[in-house]
Amino acid sequence: MASRLLAAAVLLASVLIAWLAITSHLAARVLQGIIGVSVIYVGYLAYRGLRFMRKAMAAAEAGEGAAPTGVPFVSVVVPARNEVAVIGQVVRDLVAQRCGPGTQPAMEVVVVDDGSSDGTAEAASHAGHALRKGTFHVVVRAPTHGSTKGRALASSTAELKGDVIGVVDADARVAPDFVASILAAWERDPKAAAIQARRQPRNAERSWLTRAQGDEQLMDLASQCGRRAVDGTAELRGNGMFVRRSALDAVGGWSPTAITEDLDLSTRLAAAGMHVGLAPEVTVSEEAVESLRALWWQRLRWAEGSLRRLIELGPSLLAGSAPLGRKTDFLAFAGEFVIPPLFAASVIASLLTVPLPVRSDWTVPISLFAGYGLGSFLLGLAGLAGTGTRGLALVGRSLRGALFLSHWLVVVPAALAWIAIGPAETRFRQTPRIGPRPTE
Repeated sequence: MASRLLAAAVLLASVLIAWLAITSHLAARVLQGIIGVSVIYVGYLAYRGLRFMRKAMAAAEAGEGAAPTGVPFVSVVVPARNEVAVIGQVVRDLVAQRCGPGTQPAMEVVVVDDGSSDGTAEAASHAGHALRKGTFHVVVRAPTHGSTKGRALASSTAELKGDVIGVVDADARVAPDFVASILAAWERDPKAAAIQARRQPRNAERSWLTRAQGDEQLMDLASQCGRRAVDGTAELRGNGMFVRRSALDAVGGWSPTAITEDLDLSTRLAAAGMHVGLAPEVTVSEEAVESLRALWWQRLRWAEGSLRRLIELGPSLLAGSAPLGRKTDFLAFAGEFVIPPLFAASVIASLLTVPLPVRSDWTVPISLFAGYGLGSFLLGLAGLAGTGTRGLALVGRSLRGALFLSHWLVVVPAALAWIAIGPAETRFRQTPRIGPRPTE
């Protein structure tokens, strides 16, 4: 009920502020001043993120921060539900990992079959046992109503042996040194409670839509690296995330009800005074969605999950033991979810004034759109430059990414409305998989 009321309050406040801004010169200028300050802050994060990424890349190339001989035992979990099209590839990648001294890797691979009906468990077992070099097993859960990725992870935690728990999605592909590289990157930030690899789509060249998702991921990487560089609240991103078991236990484990378990855990870690590290030089590839319908439902779930954790966990973070700088960064990050409903409300309000004897200031929605786009463009420049893109391609891809990110101006208000008036029970919508093509 609290989430419903707060989501409705945000929408109502957006309408009132938008109406005031389009009808009052002073209110419009104040709002535009705030937009300008936010763009400057995003530009600063982009700059710090670029430096962070370049430093990490240079350290990796120089072989700095190599993992120590006494590596922790790592449990890599692959939650899977009806993933028969992709599960074999990721299992083969994981059981081939080179991690730790000696002939046996210091890790285990656990596939959690979350009530599949398509033979996922059998396909995973075949792939794992055929090429197994270390510990591997499949945990099969009975089908349950309202199952989430977090519930699947929570159900397997007690059976895991690792001091570090990694999560890799079923559609992922990783290099043979993926886990070892993560541990090496962690050496640069040994106090981090968790660490996140860089995600990238392996089907990026399929279309404009998939290429734009690749640009978006680099924008997000630059933002997260910038937040980490200023000791802010950097976050996990679901695929390719690793967390110390002691930290996970300290905050109560995985949430079985969260529809974005990565963001939920990130916020609870921050509220407990811990932080997330980043490994921009270590990549995990995944499938980008290839249809607008799949994109809409994926982004709606992400927006809903992020908004719910801001509503439900934000107060505990702000009241917790996190340093003041991290609390400030968290508030600034939460502010980016205010722009979309303000933009939508200002556009609708401006259109409603057309037949009325009221002059609407159209510079307000234009400023909101331009500010959001400019911030995205700056993050695009940083993320792409940090991974080696140069010249006209740098500008062109940053513009494409900024244009693509404008879809959040529609998705976030829709997610707020869904929370306010939709079903009380949250629903986890699984992203559809494509699987390997004949040429792969």
